[in-house]
Amino acid sequence: MNSQIKNKLIAEFAWLFGIIIVSAALEYTIIVFFNLHPILSVKIQGFIGLVVVAYIIRMVARMGKQGIISFEDEGQEEPGERG
Repeated sequence: MNSQIKNKLIAEFAWLFGIIIVSAALEYTIIVFFNLHPILSVKIQGFIGLVVVAYIIRMVARMGKQGIISFEDEGQEEPGERG
């Protein structure tokens, strides 16, 4: 199980690193070629940050759904479920 988690984390972080590199290159290209106002470049950086955060949330949810990681409250019983 530990090997499966390690391999999945390496793959997910490789995708995350790729997204960051492509986003940074795209941002640099847009800023250089279109000579944007500094406020617009900050908005582009914010959008890239949101994409990265969304990918991290999706990564954790997907790993939980596949059973690679488990959340603390999944195995706990509700107080009214005991017979």
